[in-house]
Amino acid sequence: MVSNDFFLLLYKAFLIPVCLGSAVFVLLALLSLLVDRFQGGRAPELKDYPFITIEVPCYNDPVAVRCVEACLNFNYPQERYDIMILDDSTDKGTARLLEDLAHRHPGRVRFFHRENRSGYKPGALKAWMSHVRGELVVIFDADFLPHRDFLRHIVQPFEDPQVAIVQGRQGSFLNGRQNLVTRFASYLLSLQHFVLMPINHRWNAVFFCGTGGALRRRAIEEVGGWNTNSITEDSDLSVRLLAKGYKGVYVPFDTPSEVPVTLRAFLKQQMRWCFGNTRVFFDHARHILWRGPLTLAQRILICFMTIGSLMSPLVIFMTIAGFLAWITGDPFRSFGIENIKDIIFKVFLTSGFFIMGFVMLKKRGDIAEFPHFLVSASFLGFVLTFALSTAVYRAAFRKDKPLFAQKTSWICTPKSGNGQFAPSD
Repeated sequence: MVSNDFFLLLYKAFLIPVCLGSAVFVLLALLSLLVDRFQGGRAPELKDYPFITIEVPCYNDPVAVRCVEACLNFNYPQERYDIMILDDSTDKGTARLLEDLAHRHPGRVRFFHRENRSGYKPGALKAWMSHVRGELVVIFDADFLPHRDFLRHIVQPFEDPQVAIVQGRQGSFLNGRQNLVTRFASYLLSLQHFVLMPINHRWNAVFFCGTGGALRRRAIEEVGGWNTNSITEDSDLSVRLLAKGYKGVYVPFDTPSEVPVTLRAFLKQQMRWCFGNTRVFFDHARHILWRGPLTLAQRILICFMTIGSLMSPLVIFMTIAGFLAWITGDPFRSFGIENIKDIIFKVFLTSGFFIMGFVMLKKRGDIAEFPHFLVSASFLGFVLTFALSTAVYRAAFRKDKPLFAQKTSWICTPKSGNGQFAPSD
């Protein structure tokens, strides 16, 4: 029988990297408070109005109507942008709805439909790339609801010809307080956009998030276009652009969007992102770690963005080892003051994620949400840790097998707004 001392040793061995990871979270929270903070404010006056193509990729998403209609009202010269609906819908009613929308706005909205979903979202972006008219490409997922000034804010940084990525902020959510799942999903996105993105902006490691941002078309083509073998095509493209020497800019101008409503949809989304980002690291490890013009700060931040989820299996191993050490010891012994002090100390050492969440909510001006953050992170966070650990394992050792129990690893997240815009029979 394995001794209590063995499990206790394992527990302490895994506790060390978990504590280091917690310290990294605290460091990131402090750095985000120190770096320059930008304000959305009024739309800037532009010296030039480059032609922009807006792409709205969708799959059985009638809510895309809302997104396209918002894009038609941008405070930007109408003759200087157009909209492409990239539709992979298998639902004929949704396809007709979106095609009719394009017909009502000839010259401004174009409808493109594929009979297959080869490559899924990156496949659609790649398939219709030759039809892009703009020198800049703006992409919105179907559930996004951009403000009128979006294009003015997102275009300005492209005055620097070395800028290839401009990412807007995802900090407001149409259904963010619907239930505990939507709250936690919104917190995780806010952590990225209120804590990590300002730091990435400071050291030129901004990733394109797949939506709510813009790219320079020439730069996309220069690095080989969209990778249809990646299920996080945005991260894959971002790494290739940064490794080529291009710049990324973060603009904290909010675009409202939706988050997953059900636990199942949320976990699948997070697992897809984790699997895809981990694969991005393995696929581009040489460029991330030592080759090319990346600075040391860029390499460190890109590593965190792509393989930060490696913390998840460490937390799982630490928890299992700690539980086994407890039950093989004397689980029913009375707790003294020293036991309580030890527990409090270890909780403090591993509380970095909660500290980062507090800073995020403070920057978001929503500190009253902190109790909800504590509850959701404590319960859903542990479930998510198991899911991410599975995704990390699959990315590292079973990359050629589907992530989910089907033929593909790509899952389109259901949109809450689809019910409102669903075509009538």
